[in-house]
Amino acid sequence: MRDSEDGRPASTGPSATALSASDVRARLEFLSTLGCGLLESGQTSGQTERTLEGYGRVLGLDGLAVNSFARVLLLEAMTAEGGTVSLSGTAHSLDAIDCTRSRELKRIADDVVAEGRHLAGLHGRERLASARLAAQRCRDTATPWWVVALGMTLLAFFISMQVGVSWQAWVSAALLQAVSSLTGLAISGLRLPRLFATAIQSCAAGGFATLLVQLDFVDPVGAAAAIAVNWLLLLPLPQVIGAVTDAVEGGYLSSVNRIASVTVAAAGIFVGGAFTFALGEMLGMEHPKLDALPSLPWYLVLVFSALGAIANAFANGGRPSLVLPAAMLGLVTGATNQILLHLVGLPSFWASSFSAVGLGLLSAVIASRTGYPSQVLALMGITGALLPGIPVFFGILQEMGGGSGLASFSTAAGISVGIGAGVALGVHLARLTRKELARAATVNR
Repeated sequence: MRDSEDGRPASTGPSATALSASDVRARLEFLSTLGCGLLESGQTSGQTERTLEGYGRVLGLDGLAVNSFARVLLLEAMTAEGGTVSLSGTAHSLDAIDCTRSRELKRIADDVVAEGRHLAGLHGRERLASARLAAQRCRDTATPWWVVALGMTLLAFFISMQVGVSWQAWVSAALLQAVSSLTGLAISGLRLPRLFATAIQSCAAGGFATLLVQLDFVDPVGAAAAIAVNWLLLLPLPQVIGAVTDAVEGGYLSSVNRIASVTVAAAGIFVGGAFTFALGEMLGMEHPKLDALPSLPWYLVLVFSALGAIANAFANGGRPSLVLPAAMLGLVTGATNQILLHLVGLPSFWASSFSAVGLGLLSAVIASRTGYPSQVLALMGITGALLPGIPVFFGILQEMGGGSGLASFSTAAGISVGIGAGVALGVHLARLTRKELARAATVNR
């Protein structure tokens, strides 16, 4: 099968003019289920639209129109009689990332489009219906909660290592994340809105951190570092990247939806923070003091960046085949960030943003070879090497010490936006480069 100039598969299926209304509807039903599954697995609106358009061309839907608005997916195509068939679908959520599910959905689609020439008529509709049911089963299958919880716990441990402080703080961060994950599991049956669920998880983690201080397991500074890591991991980080990516690609409604999700989660964390600070004051806890921000040797930062990326791979449903790409992304991103910070001397905002551009480029290259979405791969590099843990940590220290941490929290928010914009730019540049190379290859044939 020869690819088109934009890198998507060229049409090899039956002509759109040969498809009956029933044939068109069967194709749209399959693509709708597939598209909703991809959105639920972490792909952005633009990526999902391009993927479905590529598969639609192979299936003979040359006039296919795909539009994604937040969680709603609209598809429309022409029939042989000149009529129009329209279909809509709705993704359950945009918050999660599941590497394995995303890859399995694409495998199902690839198997279907490989039969593109033979899917007309009753037999074709039955084959598409079977594939749609397989895609639906895949949508209904989630990574076991304990795998996600274990991956997030390891991720919290490795991120806290980059913050420094003490080994007690590293263990506390892992324990807090485990408590947060178990709390989330316990209240999942209540189907609470995100604001309340995040607030409860944040309060549980803050209360447990206070208990660890009272038991003299960790000092207030170490507890602040552990809480900072937990807060960062409670934020729906995929939404930050997705919001910027959707905005860059013109999907403003989807972008606003994702920003709203992040804002609601931040509000829940604010409630948990207020509870934690009030609890500390009530118990007369010592105000944490730190004369200088902690730092680690560059080589340890690189090691923990790679380990953090690997932990994130498992937390997001990755399999062993994703370990090496994740480690590479964490290592390269961490090395780039360290060079920009210490050799070039850039401020953390610009160092993180430029590192994110490189991460976006590398993620797009690895995505084309592994089948995992670039968005998913980029998240591993971010959580492994670029999370603004130090500003959040310092902001918490300021608040616990009776000062204002607003400046530090604003810095962390700015870094997060810069990272999202950088990744989106890197992926966009990679896509433009592929288009130019494909166009050049076509001209030279």
